[in-house]
Amino acid sequence: MTDFSFSTEVTFMRMTAPILALAVLAAGCTQRSDTIGAMPVSPSEYEGASCDQLSALMISEKDRLEELSRLQDEEIVGDFRVMGANLGAVAAEGAGNQENAIAYAKGKVNAIDIAMRRKGCAM
Repeated sequence: MTDFSFSTEVTFMRMTAPILALAVLAAGCTQRSDTIGAMPVSPSEYEGASCDQLSALMISEKDRLEELSRLQDEEIVGDFRVMGANLGAVAAEGAGNQENAIAYAKGKVNAIDIAMRRKGCAM
């Protein structure tokens, strides 16, 4: 006499394993914009700029970062969730990944912020 519960568990595991493997392979193709870190950018690049110039640069870079983030987040079409665990996100076919541009823009915003603080500019 065979143990029916053991047989069912083995069958379930055999069916689940390929699905999990595919999900893990596809996961993480595109990161959400808020999870992308800043690329290091030197604030010394902005030493010669006036407070007005820095303020205008900050507005321009924040607008660019917002647009890049919107594009990045729109490309994500779905999250893989298996048994309550988020395994990542998948990008739409032909999606333009903006990770590097977002990281650089975040770095520039940080560098401009530091330059403004060093000069004592109004924030």
